Amino acid sequence: MDFLYCAKSNGLTKINNMQKTSIGKYVMILLMFVFTVTTTIAQKFSPSSYIAEHKDLAQQLMNETGVPASVILAVAFHESAYGNSRVAKHLNNHFGIKGKNKSKAIRSAYKGYGSAEESYRDFVGLMQRRKANRVLFDKYDADDYEGWVRGIFKAGYTSLSSWTPKVLATIRRYNLDKYDQIQRPVEKGMLAKSGATKIQQDILLRSMEANDMSVDFTPGVTHVVTKGETLSDLATRYDTSVEALKRRNNLQSSKLSMGQRLLL
Repeated sequence: MDFLYCAKSNGLTKINNMQKTSIGKYVMILLMFVFTVTTTIAQKFSPSSYIAEHKDLAQQLMNETGVPASVILAVAFHESAYGNSRVAKHLNNHFGIKGKNKSKAIRSAYKGYGSAEESYRDFVGLMQRRKANRVLFDKYDADDYEGWVRGIFKAGYTSLSSWTPKVLATIRRYNLDKYDQIQRPVEKGMLAKSGATKIQQDILLRSMEANDMSVDFTPGVTHVVTKGETLSDLATRYDTSVEALKRRNNLQSSKLSMGQRLLL
Protein backbone atom coordinates (compact mmCIF):
# COMPACT_ATOMS: atom_id res chain seq x y z
CA MET A 1 0.00 0.00 0.00
CA ASP A 2 2.78 2.39 0.95
CA PHE A 3 4.54 1.61 -2.32
CA LEU A 4 1.39 2.30 -4.36
CA TYR A 5 0.72 5.49 -2.42
CA CYS A 6 4.26 6.75 -3.01
CA ALA A 7 4.11 5.93 -6.70
CA LYS A 8 0.78 7.67 -7.04
CA SER A 9 2.05 10.65 -5.07
CA ASN A 10 5.19 10.92 -7.20
CA GLY A 11 3.12 10.70 -10.35
CA LEU A 12 0.84 13.50 -9.24
CA THR A 13 3.86 15.62 -8.31
CA LYS A 14 5.38 15.13 -11.77
CA ILE A 15 2.08 16.02 -13.43
CA ASN A 16 1.77 19.14 -11.30
CA ASN A 17 5.35 20.13 -12.14
CA MET A 18 4.70 19.59 -15.85
CA GLN A 19 1.54 21.67 -15.67
CA LYS A 20 3.39 24.46 -13.88
CA THR A 21 6.17 24.36 -16.49
CA SER A 22 3.65 24.50 -19.35
CA ILE A 23 1.76 27.36 -17.74
CA GLY A 24 5.04 29.19 -17.19
CA LYS A 25 5.96 28.80 -20.86
CA TYR A 26 2.56 30.05 -22.00
CA VAL A 27 2.80 33.06 -19.69
CA MET A 28 6.27 33.84 -21.01
CA ILE A 29 5.11 33.60 -24.63
CA LEU A 30 2.10 35.79 -23.87
CA LEU A 31 4.28 38.41 -22.21
CA MET A 32 6.68 38.42 -25.17
CA PHE A 33 3.75 38.84 -27.56
CA VAL A 34 2.30 41.73 -25.55
CA PHE A 35 5.73 43.37 -25.36
CA THR A 36 6.23 43.04 -29.13
CA VAL A 37 2.80 44.46 -29.93
CA THR A 38 3.23 47.29 -27.44
CA THR A 39 6.65 48.15 -28.82
CA THR A 40 5.37 48.12 -32.39
CA ILE A 41 2.48 50.40 -31.49
CA ALA A 42 4.79 52.72 -29.55
CA GLN A 43 7.11 53.05 -32.53
CA LYS A 44 4.34 53.90 -34.96
CA PHE A 45 4.80 57.39 -36.40
CA SER A 46 2.10 59.98 -36.88
CA PRO A 47 2.54 62.49 -39.73
CA SER A 48 3.60 65.23 -37.31
CA SER A 49 5.96 63.03 -35.27
CA TYR A 50 7.65 61.75 -38.44
CA ILE A 51 8.25 65.28 -39.68
CA ALA A 52 9.53 66.39 -36.27
CA GLU A 53 11.87 63.40 -36.12
CA HIS A 54 13.47 63.97 -39.54
CA LYS A 55 13.23 67.70 -40.33
CA ASP A 56 16.65 68.55 -38.89
CA LEU A 57 18.34 65.89 -40.99
CA ALA A 58 16.49 67.10 -44.09
CA GLN A 59 17.65 70.66 -43.46
CA GLN A 60 21.21 69.51 -42.89
CA LEU A 61 21.18 67.63 -46.19
CA MET A 62 19.70 70.66 -47.95
CA ASN A 63 22.61 72.76 -46.70
CA GLU A 64 25.09 70.10 -47.78
CA THR A 65 23.67 69.38 -51.23
CA GLY A 66 21.10 71.98 -52.31
CA VAL A 67 18.15 69.56 -52.49
CA PRO A 68 15.21 71.34 -50.77
CA ALA A 69 14.41 70.01 -47.30
CA SER A 70 10.71 70.08 -48.18
CA VAL A 71 11.31 67.75 -51.11
CA ILE A 72 13.48 65.36 -49.08
CA LEU A 73 10.85 65.17 -46.34
CA ALA A 74 7.87 64.85 -48.68
CA VAL A 75 9.39 62.07 -50.78
CA ALA A 76 10.36 60.14 -47.63
CA PHE A 77 6.94 60.79 -46.10
CA HIS A 78 5.16 59.49 -49.21
CA GLU A 79 7.40 56.52 -49.98
CA SER A 80 7.56 55.22 -46.39
CA ALA A 81 3.97 55.98 -45.29
CA TYR A 82 5.59 58.45 -42.89
CA GLY A 83 7.92 55.79 -41.51
CA ASN A 84 5.34 53.04 -41.00
CA SER A 85 5.82 50.89 -44.10
CA ARG A 86 7.35 47.42 -43.70
CA VAL A 87 10.39 48.45 -45.72
CA ALA A 88 10.93 51.50 -43.53
CA LYS A 89 10.62 49.48 -40.32
CA HIS A 90 12.65 46.43 -41.31
CA LEU A 91 15.11 47.91 -43.84
CA ASN A 92 15.28 51.59 -42.77
CA ASN A 93 14.37 52.36 -46.39
CA HIS A 94 12.39 55.61 -46.50
CA PHE A 95 12.62 56.42 -50.22
CA GLY A 96 11.60 53.26 -52.04
CA ILE A 97 15.07 52.77 -53.51
CA LYS A 98 15.61 49.21 -54.74
CA GLY A 99 18.73 47.17 -54.07
CA LYS A 100 20.18 44.42 -51.91
CA ASN A 101 19.38 43.77 -48.27
CA LYS A 102 20.28 41.16 -45.65
CA SER A 103 17.01 41.18 -43.75
CA LYS A 104 15.70 37.89 -42.39
CA ALA A 105 12.46 39.51 -41.26
CA ILE A 106 11.03 40.20 -44.73
CA ARG A 107 11.73 39.26 -48.32
CA SER A 108 12.02 42.42 -50.36
CA ALA A 109 13.61 43.86 -53.48
CA TYR A 110 14.26 47.12 -51.66
CA LYS A 111 17.64 48.25 -50.42
CA GLY A 112 18.54 47.79 -46.76
CA TYR A 113 20.19 50.48 -44.61
CA GLY A 114 21.73 50.56 -41.17
CA SER A 115 19.70 53.61 -40.18
CA ALA A 116 17.15 56.10 -41.46
CA GLU A 117 19.93 58.65 -41.89
CA GLU A 118 21.76 56.31 -44.28
CA SER A 119 18.59 56.09 -46.35
CA TYR A 120 18.19 59.88 -46.42
CA ARG A 121 21.81 60.37 -47.44
CA ASP A 122 21.51 57.77 -50.17
CA PHE A 123 18.54 59.65 -51.62
CA VAL A 124 20.36 62.97 -51.93
CA GLY A 125 23.39 61.02 -53.13
CA LEU A 126 21.22 59.54 -55.86
CA MET A 127 20.24 63.06 -56.90
CA GLN A 128 23.93 63.90 -57.23
CA ARG A 129 25.07 60.64 -58.86
CA ARG A 130 22.51 60.16 -61.63
CA LYS A 131 23.09 62.29 -64.70
CA ALA A 132 19.36 62.79 -65.20
CA ASN A 133 19.10 64.28 -61.69
CA ARG A 134 22.27 66.38 -61.67
CA VAL A 135 20.77 68.92 -64.07
CA LEU A 136 18.16 69.78 -61.43
CA PHE A 137 20.78 71.53 -59.29
CA ASP A 138 21.44 74.06 -62.07
CA LYS A 139 17.83 74.32 -63.17
CA TYR A 140 16.03 74.91 -59.86
CA ASP A 141 16.70 76.98 -56.76
CA ALA A 142 16.53 75.43 -53.30
CA ASP A 143 13.20 77.18 -52.65
CA ASP A 144 11.56 75.91 -55.86
CA TYR A 145 10.12 72.70 -54.41
CA GLU A 146 7.55 72.30 -57.18
CA GLY A 147 10.23 72.44 -59.87
CA TRP A 148 12.30 69.88 -57.99
CA VAL A 149 9.42 67.43 -57.52
CA ARG A 150 8.39 67.63 -61.17
CA GLY A 151 12.03 67.38 -62.23
CA ILE A 152 12.64 64.27 -60.10
CA PHE A 153 9.59 62.63 -61.65
CA LYS A 154 10.67 63.49 -65.20
CA ALA A 155 14.16 62.15 -64.44
CA GLY A 156 12.60 58.71 -63.95
CA TYR A 157 12.35 58.33 -60.18
CA THR A 158 8.96 56.68 -60.64
CA SER A 159 6.52 55.93 -63.44
CA LEU A 160 3.38 56.50 -61.35
CA SER A 161 1.54 59.57 -62.64
CA SER A 162 -0.02 60.12 -59.21
CA TRP A 163 3.39 60.48 -57.54
CA THR A 164 3.96 64.17 -58.34
CA PRO A 165 0.58 65.51 -57.16
CA LYS A 166 0.75 63.40 -53.99
CA VAL A 167 4.23 64.60 -53.05
CA LEU A 168 3.31 68.22 -53.78
CA ALA A 169 0.11 67.84 -51.74
CA THR A 170 2.18 66.56 -48.82
CA ILE A 171 4.44 69.62 -48.93
CA ARG A 172 1.47 72.00 -49.02
CA ARG A 173 -0.64 70.19 -46.43
CA TYR A 174 2.11 70.11 -43.81
CA ASN A 175 3.79 73.39 -44.87
CA LEU A 176 7.08 71.61 -45.41
CA ASP A 177 8.42 74.49 -47.50
CA LYS A 178 9.05 76.40 -44.26
CA TYR A 179 12.02 74.10 -43.71
CA ASP A 180 13.57 75.42 -46.93
CA GLN A 181 14.15 78.81 -45.30
CA ILE A 182 16.96 77.73 -42.98
CA GLN A 183 20.34 79.40 -43.51
CA ARG A 184 23.69 77.68 -43.29
CA PRO A 185 25.14 77.55 -39.74
CA VAL A 186 28.00 79.96 -39.12
CA GLU A 187 31.48 78.50 -38.76
CA LYS A 188 33.07 79.76 -35.55
CA GLY A 189 36.53 79.29 -37.05
CA MET A 190 35.75 81.89 -39.69
CA LEU A 191 34.78 84.39 -37.00
CA ALA A 192 38.03 83.78 -35.15
CA LYS A 193 39.99 84.56 -38.32
CA SER A 194 38.17 87.88 -38.73
CA GLY A 195 40.17 89.49 -35.91
CA ALA A 196 37.13 90.28 -33.76
CA THR A 197 37.39 89.95 -29.99
CA LYS A 198 35.71 86.98 -28.32
CA ILE A 199 32.80 89.17 -27.15
CA GLN A 200 32.39 90.57 -30.67
CA GLN A 201 32.52 87.06 -32.10
CA ASP A 202 29.82 85.83 -29.71
CA ILE A 203 27.56 88.78 -30.49
CA LEU A 204 28.10 88.34 -34.22
CA LEU A 205 27.50 84.60 -34.04
CA ARG A 206 24.21 85.03 -32.16
CA SER A 207 23.08 87.71 -34.60
CA MET A 208 23.88 85.62 -37.65
CA GLU A 209 22.31 82.48 -36.21
CA ALA A 210 19.11 84.43 -35.59
CA ASN A 211 18.85 84.63 -39.41
CA ASP A 212 17.78 88.27 -39.34
CA MET A 213 20.88 89.93 -40.82
CA SER A 214 20.46 92.05 -43.93
CA VAL A 215 24.07 93.26 -44.19
CA ASP A 216 27.51 91.93 -43.35
CA PHE A 217 28.62 92.72 -39.83
CA THR A 218 32.28 91.82 -40.28
CA PRO A 219 34.16 92.18 -43.57
CA GLY A 220 35.81 88.99 -44.75
CA VAL A 221 33.42 86.62 -42.96
CA THR A 222 30.30 86.42 -45.10
CA HIS A 223 28.78 88.10 -48.11
CA VAL A 224 25.13 88.60 -49.03
CA VAL A 225 24.56 88.15 -52.77
CA THR A 226 23.04 91.13 -54.58
CA LYS A 227 21.26 91.16 -57.93
CA GLY A 228 23.48 90.15 -60.84
CA GLU A 229 26.48 89.02 -58.78
CA THR A 230 28.31 85.86 -59.81
CA LEU A 231 30.80 83.59 -58.09
CA SER A 232 33.43 84.86 -60.47
CA ASP A 233 32.76 88.45 -59.34
CA LEU A 234 33.06 87.47 -55.69
CA ALA A 235 36.18 85.38 -56.27
CA THR A 236 37.88 88.41 -57.85
CA ARG A 237 36.66 90.81 -55.16
CA TYR A 238 37.78 88.66 -52.23
CA ASP A 239 40.97 87.33 -53.82
CA THR A 240 39.92 83.67 -53.90
CA SER A 241 38.71 81.18 -56.51
CA VAL A 242 35.28 80.04 -57.70
CA GLU A 243 36.05 76.46 -56.68
CA ALA A 244 37.09 77.55 -53.17
CA LEU A 245 33.81 79.41 -52.72
CA LYS A 246 31.80 76.45 -54.00
CA ARG A 247 33.67 74.07 -51.72
CA ARG A 248 33.29 76.22 -48.60
CA ASN A 249 29.56 76.70 -49.21
CA ASN A 250 28.83 73.18 -50.48
CA LEU A 251 27.52 74.58 -53.76
CA GLN A 252 26.74 72.09 -56.52
CA SER A 253 26.57 74.78 -59.21
CA SER A 254 27.70 78.35 -59.78
CA LYS A 255 24.14 79.67 -59.73
CA LEU A 256 23.47 82.24 -56.98
CA SER A 257 20.25 83.68 -55.59
CA MET A 258 19.78 87.28 -54.51
CA GLY A 259 19.95 87.45 -50.70
CA GLN A 260 21.96 84.23 -50.43
CA ARG A 261 24.66 84.38 -47.72
CA LEU A 262 28.07 82.96 -48.58
CA LEU A 263 30.99 82.08 -46.34
CA LEU A 264 34.20 83.54 -47.71
